This record gives sequence, C-alpha cells and structure tokens, in this order.
Amino acid sequence: MQDKRHHSSTLSLAIVFILTLGSCNISKQQHYEFEEVSPIKQISDTTIYGICGAQSTANRLQLITDSEDTLYFDVTEARKKGMILPSYRRGENLCIVADTTGTRALTVINKDQLLGEWVIPSPYDGSSPSGIIIKDNGDAESFGQQGDIIYKAWRIFNGQLQIVETRDDDTGLYTVHTYDITRMTADSLYLSNVNEDETFEFGRYVPEPETDLGISFEDDDMDNYDINW
Repeated sequence: MQDKRHHSSTLSLAIVFILTLGSCNISKQQHYEFEEVSPIKQISDTTIYGICGAQSTANRLQLITDSEDTLYFDVTEARKKGMILPSYRRGENLCIVADTTGTRALTVINKDQLLGEWVIPSPYDGSSPSGIIIKDNGDAESFGQQGDIIYKAWRIFNGQLQIVETRDDDTGLYTVHTYDITRMTADSLYLSNVNEDETFEFGRYVPEPETDLGISFEDDDMDNYDINW
C-alpha cells in the first residue's frame, strides 16, 4: 500500500511539473480534468472567484466570494489598462487577480460572458467558421471543422485561460494550453498563447439569417402540386 501511495504522489508531482511549463501531455490512462491537478499545493491559484455584488460601481467592485466573504476592489487601473474583461454586472460570476495588498484588481474576467460559441473564419476560404464552445460546467467542445483538434475542458487559473485539447489520432494524449486574455468585448475574444508566438482573434458565433426567396404558396395553390401515384 505504501508503494502505491508513493507511486501516486510521484505521478501527481510529475503532472504538476509539466503544467508549470504551460502545456502538458497526459496519457490516456490519466484523466484530463483539472480537478486532478488543482488541489496540489505546488501550483497555487491566486485567482479570487465570486459573484459581483450590488454595491459595485464603475471604479469599485464588490465581490461575494465562493467562501461567502465580501471583498472590495479598486478597479480604476484595471479599467484604464483594458483589463476589465469585458464588464461586470450584479450577480455575474467573476474571476479577479488582485495586487499584493488584496485591495486593487489587476484583472477582472467575467466568467459568464466568456461562455458561448467562439469562432474564427476558416483559414482556407473564410466561409466556414470553426472554434470552441465554452460551457458553464468546465467542459469545452470543438465548433465546426477544426482539423483533428478536439477540445475537452477549460478553466481560469491565475488569471489565464487554460484549455485541454486532444487530437483525433488515437494517441490518447491530452494537451493543456495556457492563454492570456489580452482583450475581450461582448462579441470578440483575443487570446495569446503564453508559450508560443500565437495570437487568436475569435468572434462570438452568430448564425446566418435564413434567406427569404420571396416565394409563398396559398393553400389552394398547394393542391395543384398534388401527385397521385
């Protein structure tokens, strides 16, 4: 039993070490969910999670934390630097990175407004969008044609967006990519891969309206098209 516990501890520490590099490959026998990694003390998440309170103003944010504490943050500098991503309203779920005093927010991410279908045009003809679906339970899915990439999960960790993906190649490997959210509006999302020279500009998916051909049929007209076999 002691050997099994030692093996489990060694494996967990190995996963943590790889995650500190910004991405990791996880074998098929290991689970890709973040809950397997986040409780380990070697990786500390400094993000503060909670709900926007009713006393929030443009420059002062009230946060009711997940542990039911009430905190207040000065968001003046974050707003000037465009790090209110993208806004906040009463009752919305927020992720906050604060300074060392714990009173000034450096980054505010609106978790609720991050949810949804985010797409980029096809690199081939620009007509078929593809991207990622971010769900409120931490799951993620691929949207449209994205080559062989399959998105599986996501989370905010230390003020950054982490996404788990795998590939449709039967290797059973999962990769965790870490992104800075450099800009976010109601309908746009800009991500920068922290370990690669890559930036991505997503737009919120909007279905194309159905084309009205201007053709209509009266009930009597439809009788003329009856086919008797």
